[in-house]
Amino acid sequence: MTNKFLLLFIFIPVFLYSQYSISGKIDSGDNLSWILLYKLENGKQKFVSNTNVENGEFQFKIAKTEPSGIYRAFYQIENNLYVEFIYNKENINFTFDARNPIESIAFSSSEENIIYQNYYNAITLKQSELDSLQISFFNSNETKTDKKLNKSYRKKLEEIKTIQFDFEKKSEGTIANYFIKASKKYNAKTPIKIPENYLNEIKVHFFDAVNFNDTILINSTFINDKIMDYIFYLNQNKDLKALHEMQKESINLSLSKIVSNTVFKKTVEENILIQFAKEQNTEMVNFVIENHYNKLPKSLQDLTLKHKVLADIKTAIGKDAPDIKWGKNGINKNLYSLIGFDYYIVVFFSSTCPHCQTELPELYNQIKDFTNVRVLAIGLEDEKTSWENMVKDLNGFIHVLDLDKWKSTRVKDYGITTIPSYFILDKNKKIVAKPNDVEELKAMYKTKK
Repeated sequence: MTNKFLLLFIFIPVFLYSQYSISGKIDSGDNLSWILLYKLENGKQKFVSNTNVENGEFQFKIAKTEPSGIYRAFYQIENNLYVEFIYNKENINFTFDARNPIESIAFSSSEENIIYQNYYNAITLKQSELDSLQISFFNSNETKTDKKLNKSYRKKLEEIKTIQFDFEKKSEGTIANYFIKASKKYNAKTPIKIPENYLNEIKVHFFDAVNFNDTILINSTFINDKIMDYIFYLNQNKDLKALHEMQKESINLSLSKIVSNTVFKKTVEENILIQFAKEQNTEMVNFVIENHYNKLPKSLQDLTLKHKVLADIKTAIGKDAPDIKWGKNGINKNLYSLIGFDYYIVVFFSSTCPHCQTELPELYNQIKDFTNVRVLAIGLEDEKTSWENMVKDLNGFIHVLDLDKWKSTRVKDYGITTIPSYFILDKNKKIVAKPNDVEELKAMYKTKK
């Protein structure tokens, strides 16, 4: 009788309410006015809803049909700032500091999130204590000290095992349980004396607790983040050639574990490519594309992203700028035929782009008296008239009209995805800077006057 009553009590909310609530309060120095909600699927974001923020408070109403999983609430899209949490058919309430969301988030309701946060805080503290003992063991040269550290280490390891066991048991039947189990970190039974041996053992056991076929983990960033750590942070070597070999081995091993979900594998490979492109690592970008990304089904490959990544490394600082050709009055011209200036600014813009309409005249006014800088302005346009109206007052710039717009070869060569985009070249047409906006550009060319 008691069990039947308990089951009835558990299922009452599902029948009484047609929706759940995700609410919270943001502690922020900024006047935030909105917040967006996304669900993660195969490591990608899917828009769910948006709502207003009033006096720091917000609330989403979630239909009971909305699937469980990992959700993100973005409060600053431009700076990629968000809070991430588990949603599993329950009301959620939390607070956080917008300037430090990960460390400050605190849940007042949501069994799933409270148990995972308690686990995270407890295990992180004990693991930090264990790691400190391991570091001390590296540095110790005395047998007596080693024995004491060994004993303390084994005691702390038992505490970690107890925390792990208790939270796995407490969280049974929840989504949090999947992440608690997968977060179980490998620790040697006794401390290791040689750092290299310690690191090798960590690498060998790095994925022991991770089920690469688990859809709960796949529909989050957990596996992706684990792989990124494995490739970019566990591999350390001052010898660049040796480092690349280590990273190649790590990439091959981690991607080989994603067997059943090609869409998820594509997402992970793209994130690896983007990271290597940020590092301007030509060799590793080419390795990932040739050995992995190109082997994905053609229908899955994002050609725009691939061109962008290849262009990013092609236009890395220190590289020769891709040539730009155009014609004027029946005469063929190109970037490398320009001479007589110490610096060249290549800017891609459009006359229909509001930011461009503001920034190009501002750029013109700032450098019109400079004698050692020449601007090559590429207009990505749908038609000629609006372009002519915009550039007629920008005398002294070299103007090139490109009616192919985003399909342009120039766009692909330079990896342009947003406008305006700026490149500063030296007199030899070598790329010396890639400022993000006109303010950063002005700060740079003021030193070049």
